[in-house]
Amino acid sequence: MRKIISILVALGLVLSFSVMATPVSAAVSNVTVDVHDSDCACLVGTYNITFNITADLDGGWDTISVKFPDGTTVPATFATGDITVNGEDVFGGEVDPVVDNTVTFLVPKDVDEPGPVEVIFTHDAGIKNPCVAGTDKTVWVNTSRDNDSTPVESADYTIRPALSTYAFVVDFGPTYPGIAEDFVPPFKMCGQNDTDQPYAHAGMEFDTVYNASIPGWLTVFNFTFESDVVGCDTPCANVTIWAELTACPVDETMTLGFNGTWFSLTAANLTDVIRVFDNDDIVLYDGLPLTNPISVTWNASLHFSSPGKYEWCVYAECPAVAAVCPDCEEADPIIAERCFKFSVYQWKEAYKIPLYHKWNLISLPLVLLVDPPISTLDKTGVLDAYANLDAVVSVWYYDRTGCPTEDPLGTWEQWPIDPNMTMEDGKAYWIRIAYNSTPGFQMGDPADGLWVWGTLKPVPPDSPSAYPVCDGWNMIGFTSMVPMLDGAYLWNFPFGVGGYGAVYGWWAPTQSWWLASPNAIQMDPGEGFWASFDGNGTIYPP
Repeated sequence: MRKIISILVALGLVLSFSVMATPVSAAVSNVTVDVHDSDCACLVGTYNITFNITADLDGGWDTISVKFPDGTTVPATFATGDITVNGEDVFGGEVDPVVDNTVTFLVPKDVDEPGPVEVIFTHDAGIKNPCVAGTDKTVWVNTSRDNDSTPVESADYTIRPALSTYAFVVDFGPTYPGIAEDFVPPFKMCGQNDTDQPYAHAGMEFDTVYNASIPGWLTVFNFTFESDVVGCDTPCANVTIWAELTACPVDETMTLGFNGTWFSLTAANLTDVIRVFDNDDIVLYDGLPLTNPISVTWNASLHFSSPGKYEWCVYAECPAVAAVCPDCEEADPIIAERCFKFSVYQWKEAYKIPLYHKWNLISLPLVLLVDPPISTLDKTGVLDAYANLDAVVSVWYYDRTGCPTEDPLGTWEQWPIDPNMTMEDGKAYWIRIAYNSTPGFQMGDPADGLWVWGTLKPVPPDSPSAYPVCDGWNMIGFTSMVPMLDGAYLWNFPFGVGGYGAVYGWWAPTQSWWLASPNAIQMDPGEGFWASFDGNGTIYPP
């Protein structure tokens, strides 16, 4: 009996030694971190954390803990799917309250040793990177199977500096309501209306001295310095914003006003008519502290002493940028710059053509100073002044200029199929504005307006306007700022045989045609028309 007991005791010791020899620790090793979506300072990133373990982790029982470095913003709670383990979602209710930037959660599914284990904190988890960039960031990882629960530090990972980018934005909406932001219109040398033009003497010379008491003397606009892409806390507390005149007619002056402070820039002693030059700088802001985000707007005004071409450049300088990221290509003390080119004319009028969602039949009531394409990369096209250019589906024109020999039937031109298509006075155009893609808008609803600039008549020495028409249907414009009957506009054509016949207009609010009886249709500025002619001829607008 004693022998049997001894054998059983010996067997128990062997079994106990066997159990003790089995690993009971899921020790963590080889921890690496990959931050993507955004690895920039102060932005939310996706964290991929991988490591090896030396024993199995039981789903729904064992836990993983991840401690993020100081400066990282860790949410207090997580939703289901914010964290995954080897592709399996962690339930939000199985994440412990965050303590000291440490996130502890139950493993959602069994994980067999030796790993690797991949823990992903998705972008939706909202882990915000430290706002102090560096190459020495690490996390610490441990599991509930570790003997001593000592977290294991990861290899270093990098958080890059996130320098915000900045931009200068001009908005001429105070002068031209509804104009496209950043569109620079042509300028009239003295005021917006002919009645605003003062004369120095009977010789009709324009006064070249700024006079604030004269209405319409200045072109008013908003000038803004703002964050374009927001990154981490900005490094600069002493931004200097300064500007210079870089081109203008010789000996002429551009007057700039910013919040009531006036600057006059002159290209004195230049021999070329137009040239680039260094001029005395004007400082708009010295010691501007950057915030995140930032938007500083000036009420600004412009006046030019003479017609011609002018260019004005503005800069924002922040010397501290280079110190934050000395190895970054973008580490330039000039954090924003922009040049504005102004075309200044002696005569210029402006008109806003109303547009509606879906189809519009329009024409230019003014003679354009040039015949630019409909839209250009440098924002000088006719439609580039339109505030909702993305909503313009197409522009159509029925070209009869080849009659009577080349193309007597006419051809359709369509933008943007033809990106170089132009818009000219004397012609009418269909403009299609999207309506079903804009929430809350239906066809016939107002859709902003299109500003155009030009002159009432061609500028000398050009001859007065003349627009050829062909036998049959023509899309004709109405080049006038004064409403008149069709018979008055087509004064040199009789009604009927040998002259003009039906004239159709288009009422965009109801998307419907209307037909004119002889000499009974009122033609208004901005409207386009379909008109029939018995034979070829020429419209001579009165």
